[in-house]
Amino acid sequence: MERPVLIYQRASVQSVQRELRWPALAMLTAPLALGCFSLYLYRLSASGTALALSLAFLVIGLLAGTTMLLFHRREEIASPASAVALVLSVSFLIVLLPGTSLVHLDAAVMVAAAGGAALVYLKRAEMPFIGHPRLRESSVMVVFLLPIGLAVVQALALGLRFWESYHVGPSTMYLVPMIAAWGFIEEGLFRDILLRSSVPLLGGSGALVLSSFLYASFMLLWGSLPFAIFSFFLGLLMGWIYLRSRSIMYVGTVHALTDTWMVIASIVLGIAII
Repeated sequence: MERPVLIYQRASVQSVQRELRWPALAMLTAPLALGCFSLYLYRLSASGTALALSLAFLVIGLLAGTTMLLFHRREEIASPASAVALVLSVSFLIVLLPGTSLVHLDAAVMVAAAGGAALVYLKRAEMPFIGHPRLRESSVMVVFLLPIGLAVVQALALGLRFWESYHVGPSTMYLVPMIAAWGFIEEGLFRDILLRSSVPLLGGSGALVLSSFLYASFMLLWGSLPFAIFSFFLGLLMGWIYLRSRSIMYVGTVHALTDTWMVIASIVLGIAII
């Protein structure tokens, strides 16, 4: 049986000239990556200069993305520009959102704000069509088994951030639904929005690498370089699954279950203690 040709593979990447495509790509990626890396340095050193640089890079990126969205006539450029602007806005939310003594409230506000922003974007923006969702019988097995393996690796990556064991109590368990919801939101931002909107500009493979790189950069906001490196490869895997299944519900469920199993894996591995 002849293998079907994916719609995104037929996208006309040649419609954007090379000399225009790469400067646009640099303007979309550099400010977000540099802003997140500067904040990572701030979390390590508590340097005010690093924090100022982080905010400056994020502002520059947001202005550049907004300008490209408003004034560029090519949809191949405007679509990923708007997606990166959305990610930059969520980054601002994480950096500037004032914390309270109520961890559950902080998590709920962040999940609601980021999830709401993604939903509004998907309602208002015209996204490239990459085909109807397609799932096979083996897809159900992947949903149940893949998150377990990913959770173990993810727990180990987080364990490299926390050199000593950390406590897991009832309050942490109450955060598990928030953690799962945040994993689903990440897939919405970086796969269903950023990857999908970048396909007409870069093709399937290029969009996959771009979204994974920016996803890893975004993860530096949490202050863990090992976890960011893990997130790059996780982004490649999740993006590949998304392009194959064409379903955000499917890949989002895999990510949400991975983050849920991560708490259990951390306890089993001795990274977290009850």
